[in-house]
Amino acid sequence: MLAGALAIVSAGPAAAAEKTLTYRGGFPLIGDQTVTVVVAADIPATATAGSTVSVPFSLDVDAGQAAGDGLRLVGATQLSGTIKSRVNVAIGGESVAIPVELPIPGTPVPAEGTLKFTARGQVDFTVPAGTPAGEATSSVDPAASTHVVTDSALGEFDVALTLDPPDQDATLGTTTVS
Repeated sequence: MLAGALAIVSAGPAAAAEKTLTYRGGFPLIGDQTVTVVVAADIPATATAGSTVSVPFSLDVDAGQAAGDGLRLVGATQLSGTIKSRVNVAIGGESVAIPVELPIPGTPVPAEGTLKFTARGQVDFTVPAGTPAGEATSSVDPAASTHVVTDSALGEFDVALTLDPPDQDATLGTTTVS
């Protein structure tokens, strides 16, 4: 239920980045809950200004026991939706926010236990031609939103999520821009 992972990138060897983050958000019926997300992305070691790249990433989401219980309570057997967030890329004292939007695939609500799902996607990004050479640092934005669609009377709802605690290290990695 949240999301983002990627970097300023282009051709060059990639390093797998994996970061576990916790978020807090208000859900219908069950109130504020903690959501754990494992963000995974292949962060390129190098990039060239002016190049366009695609960065695949995934989010393994554990929305917790209460989310599973709440969906079961209203008779939901499946959910889907969309996660929206940003990855912030900083270089030379400037920062660019890259929007990330990925689908939550149709996911069965488990008969018991926690609600878990994996969202996968990629973001295509062109490194601006005037980008200065140096180290670019990519980090997950502290805010995300999730639009959830259920097959129950609950219907559709949105969850606004923020990093909790807010001082987590959300850095995914660095890329050398030339």
